[in-house]
Amino acid sequence: MRKEKILVVDDDPAIRRLIWKSLQSTGILIYQSDSVERTVDILSRIEFDLFLLDVSLEHENDGYHLAQIIREQDPIVPIFFLSGKKSEEEIIAGLEVGADYYLTKPFSPNILKTQVITTLDRGKLIRDQTRKNSDKEIVKSNFRLDKLRYQFFKNEKLIKLSSKEIKLMQFFMENSDQVFSKEQIYSKVWDDGKFDANTIMVFINHLRNKIEDDTKNVRYLKTVWGIGYTFIPEGE
Repeated sequence: MRKEKILVVDDDPAIRRLIWKSLQSTGILIYQSDSVERTVDILSRIEFDLFLLDVSLEHENDGYHLAQIIREQDPIVPIFFLSGKKSEEEIIAGLEVGADYYLTKPFSPNILKTQVITTLDRGKLIRDQTRKNSDKEIVKSNFRLDKLRYQFFKNEKLIKLSSKEIKLMQFFMENSDQVFSKEQIYSKVWDDGKFDANTIMVFINHLRNKIEDDTKNVRYLKTVWGIGYTFIPEGE
């Protein structure tokens, strides 16, 4: 049984009922709204996997306004427009404002159901693939760490690192743009209870010799004086 949540926004109860009937057998959780104000309130409390928006609510282009609000919060969540407006200009305007599909009324409930399900399935596939990739590698700007093969790349060129250098680089990549003291770095990477500041300094220098373009002008593995170190993938 499906567990996705979708929000149907339409000021016509008959349309909302038709959509609910066409999707209820799928197990999808269907929320309903009839206005911009109510929709904004719902959005503040619930995250959705897909939106079905009427273009015209209280005002003519309320649906466009809602799509912009949704896109500001989530740039990739699917948005369907349902509209009685059928001109090419209106359809183009709807797509340009952020919709993935523009369905004109009256619409086929079976076609709507199929499009909703295939869109949700594709979204799940993308999320699963992204999750699998994140388990296999870390990518930060021009740097990539293959966690399965313990290989590190800069601009897709293999850079040979020792096992401890790999672990140190993994720590920095997983926590990029954050500042850590030597003690924090040692506890996370060495984890043997015996802090040694010289060890940190030696390994930082080793890494700089391998990843920096110019060790006299450090861009990526920066010292934050009086605190510790930070990894800036984009460089300074």
